[in-house]
Order: sequence, then C-alpha cells, then structure tokens
Amino acid sequence: MMKVELSSEAVDNIFRDVMIQDYKNLKSDIRNLKDTKDLKPYQKEDLKANKRYKKAMEIMLEYYVGADWKKSIKDYEAPTDIPNEW
Repeated sequence: MMKVELSSEAVDNIFRDVMIQDYKNLKSDIRNLKDTKDLKPYQKEDLKANKRYKKAMEIMLEYYVGADWKKSIKDYEAPTDIPNEW
C-alpha cells in the first residue's frame, strides 16, 4: 500500500478550492431554479434551502479564505465545463 502525506497547507488549499467550487455550483443551482418557470413543490423547497445554505457557505468562506474572499475568489476560478468529448 502506498502512503501519501500532505502538508497542512496542501490540505487547506484543497479544502478552500472545494468550498469555492461548491459555492459556485450552489449559485448556479439557485440561478437555474430562479429561471425555471412553474417550479414544482420540491424545487421551491430546494430553492429556499439553497438560499439558506448559501449564507452559511459565505460565512465559511470568510473564515477559510479570508474577509476579502469575494475579491480573492477569482484567484481560484477554474473551468468547470466538461469537454464535449465526454
């Protein structure tokens, strides 16, 4: 079995990047639900929960990325589109 060791800094960077990507995905989900006409009851619940979750994620981002996380979030942007070949 191969053992892999990561520094605390590496783990922090991975966690930070995952949180930022999750936040972007959440914002996209909210936007898509808002753009949907005639939301089904479960979609309305999802939208309400996602808005609440977004606020919680923003608090976590402030803690892990820093008070200026909204400005620095662009530093962590990575393409999220899946290539057409898939």
